[in-house]
Amino acid sequence: MRPLAMATVSLAFLALAACGREAALPTDEAVLSGPEYSLAASLSGTADSMAARQRSTMDLILRAFHNALLENDDPAARALLAASRAYADSGRAAALAGDREAARRYFQAAHDKLFEAIVLVLPDAAERTGAAVDSALARIEARLDTAAAPRIRAVLALVREIRARADSALAAGDEGRALGMNVRAMEMLRTMHRHLQRPGGPGLPGDQGANPPPGDSLPPPPGGMRPRRPG
Repeated sequence: MRPLAMATVSLAFLALAACGREAALPTDEAVLSGPEYSLAASLSGTADSMAARQRSTMDLILRAFHNALLENDDPAARALLAASRAYADSGRAAALAGDREAARRYFQAAHDKLFEAIVLVLPDAAERTGAAVDSALARIEARLDTAAAPRIRAVLALVREIRARADSALAAGDEGRALGMNVRAMEMLRTMHRHLQRPGGPGLPGDQGANPPPGDSLPPPPGGMRPRRPG
């Protein structure tokens, strides 16, 4: 695998699993099972299939980004990737030192820089991914109809909230942040059945949490670059 491909694949895992403070979904103390779990698994499969068809999963977005960057080099995007890797390296060092909070902040910065790079090369990625989430939500809600599925509906409410925040970020000109939120929303739909088996546990992959730390609370990695302050 080429170095760029290896780097973007590695950063994909950071983008989906680096952050520890994740938004909590309301759950009962008991593990979800029975009809609602079966329905959640089926709906997650629906979202997964739609995301694959519309090329809006994180791995497919990264593959398109990698291919586009190989065809038309973009020095600004490569600089953002280098910054993302520097933050990721700092995050791994902090994690090895036992400083989980610093690691989370560094990984969040790596996550932000990666999405900033992607939207430079794929400028419609945020809009396309948001539209894919909306399509999946509509299909899922149509299938739910009047079914009593309170925990599934709690997931959908949170996804709608994240989509609204993504649209606000996009309207403010922050395409990278909008893409990150839309990817997070899609991952919630694709994995909600697994999350609902872990009530009270850690959140979903890619969930940044409701209150990410301010950028200037984080010391810069080598090179002096700081993460962008969340809007």
